[in-house]
Amino acid sequence: MIIRQMDSFDLDDVVEIERESFSDAWSKIGYEGCLKNECNHYFVGEKEGKIVGIIGFSIVVDEAELQTISVKKSCRNCGIATEFIKFMLDFCKKENVKNIFLEVRESNFEAINLYTKFGFQKNGRINGYYETPKEDALRMMLNMDDIKQNIITLAIETSCDETSVAIVKNGREVLSNVISSQIDVHKRYGGVVPEVASRLHLEAMNSILQQSLDEAKLTLKDIDVICVTKGPGLIGALLVGISCAKSLSYCLKKPLVGVNHMQGHICANYISHKELEPPFISLVVSGGHTYLIDVVDYQDYEIIGSTRDDACGESYDKVARALGLEYPGGPVIDRLAKQGNPTAIDFPRVMLEKDSYDFSFSGLKTAVLNYLNNKNQKNEEIIKEDVAASFQEAVIDVLVEKSFRLLEEKNQKTFVLSGGVAANSRLKERVLEKAEEKGIQVYFPDKILCTDNAAMIATAGYYDYINGKQDGLDLKVYPNLEL
Repeated sequence: MIIRQMDSFDLDDVVEIERESFSDAWSKIGYEGCLKNECNHYFVGEKEGKIVGIIGFSIVVDEAELQTISVKKSCRNCGIATEFIKFMLDFCKKENVKNIFLEVRESNFEAINLYTKFGFQKNGRINGYYETPKEDALRMMLNMDDIKQNIITLAIETSCDETSVAIVKNGREVLSNVISSQIDVHKRYGGVVPEVASRLHLEAMNSILQQSLDEAKLTLKDIDVICVTKGPGLIGALLVGISCAKSLSYCLKKPLVGVNHMQGHICANYISHKELEPPFISLVVSGGHTYLIDVVDYQDYEIIGSTRDDACGESYDKVARALGLEYPGGPVIDRLAKQGNPTAIDFPRVMLEKDSYDFSFSGLKTAVLNYLNNKNQKNEEIIKEDVAASFQEAVIDVLVEKSFRLLEEKNQKTFVLSGGVAANSRLKERVLEKAEEKGIQVYFPDKILCTDNAAMIATAGYYDYINGKQDGLDLKVYPNLEL
């Protein structure tokens, strides 16, 4: 939505919205008088060139009075009033306003709840203030020093083999984060079976949703925004989450935000580290993706490097399978490597072209497979611990070298590790060693937030939402979505 100053040519549309909203609506002449008053500040919100709402307030010295706020009937329950209030608060802050006052009908519980969410408090009653119908008004006040913008986000994550529902306040305070993993089922097949994953998501969804609400001690009425992973991921699995999120959004008349799963992995760090703010460099390493990203702002990501073939986590799974280890391979190889010699086998470090920040792990995977085949053909002993340690060290050498080269090139002193492989103990150890040497501040998520979870989706969705992003009920899934 675009918010701009109200002009005289807007007044026909403005008066129509007023009449839809209030029984004692202002006339066109009344608005013309308001626009002439230098103390008044009146604005309209536009979507696709059409006015969808209005807000007007006055400022005298260091006090403001909210005079009107209304939204076109067909556009209600889409977060427009919330955007208007945020706009007013930002405007008043720049004008050094200390207090904001307003009146609201005692029976208008929806508006009262919205104002309360932003920190307005009741400070009186005006008897018979409203004429048609006759009703008392609640007087509410906000001290700008006490501003709070509590936004409760419910998020759903079903991109692969975890069913998760989380509830997060203001993007960083986790009220609940329930995760149901399907790993034990998929272990039988040596990897994720998409059809099985979809069915298990469907079976688990209702109970996981209720458990998340119970742990947060909230009901669906307390939710402000519905967020859901829209991609990348398994198409059938994503559809389960999207279908649930759309249903909730429609029934509750709450805003819907589709979230990029990879953005969620980066945002997991905002939960673990409340002080973390962009800009920073992030290495995202997961089962299906490997990215080096320049995070300029909450909504501004520049991909500097990505995988050209096998992702980091994918190569772990394939090597683990070749070694006869269970799925998923990442944690198993990490544990096994601690007992092995990382220099026992000289596996290749694929750096690609000079100055390239892209990754390629298929050659390394092939080198491991050739080593194992050669040993088997010669009937020689294979020391799995050494293979795991040497393979892992080759992967980490590339990740660390490229990451810290980019940090130096960008003159950036903050490095953020994200994704499932961020839980790898050796990777964290090597990163911390290098960071201490280079004077770099390193952040990585709590272990539970490294793998797929809905809390990270809630955080990413929160920052999308407060920056004006919303989706309609036509939201689609994007299995190959890029950041």
